[in-house]
Amino acid sequence: MTHTITAANIAQMNPLDVHALYELRVEVFINEHQAPYKEIDSTDADSRTIHLLAWDDATRTLDGTARIFPSTFEGADVIQFGRFAIAKKARGTGLGAQIMEAALRLAEATAPGQSVFLNARTPLVDYYSGYGFDKCGEPFEESRIPHQPMILRRNRSGAGY
Repeated sequence: MTHTITAANIAQMNPLDVHALYELRVEVFINEHQAPYKEIDSTDADSRTIHLLAWDDATRTLDGTARIFPSTFEGADVIQFGRFAIAKKARGTGLGAQIMEAALRLAEATAPGQSVFLNARTPLVDYYSGYGFDKCGEPFEESRIPHQPMILRRNRSGAGY
C-alpha cells in the first residue's frame, strides 16, 4: 500500500476532497473514539491552516490526515499539530509516521525554528516522545478523553526534528 501526501488549505481543495477529509475525521474521532465534539471548526477554514492528506495510490481513497496551523503556547508563537487520523485499513502500515514526518517538515518550512505544539491523547504520549516532543502543562480531558499537552522545542536555527 503506497500513499501520496498532499498539503493544502481548504480553499485550495476541491469539494470531494473536503468531503473525504471530514468523512475520515468523523469516522475516527466521532464514531471510533466516541468523542462528541464539534468536528468542523473555524480553524479548518483559516487560510493559514494546512491540511495534510494521505491518498491511497491504488484506490484514491483518503487513508490519513492531519493539520498544522499557527498558534501560541505560553506567549510564544508555535505551530500546532492536530486532527491526526488514520483509517483503520491503513493502521500499522507506517502511514502515521509518513504523515507525522511530512507535518514536521512542513512546519519547519512554514515557520523555521518555531516549536511545534500538540495535545496528545494520553496513550500516545510515548509515540510523540519518539519524535522529540516533551510533556508540557497539565493533563486535561476533552470529550471525556484524557490528553497531555506536548511540545517539540526548536531553536531558531531549525534544530529539532
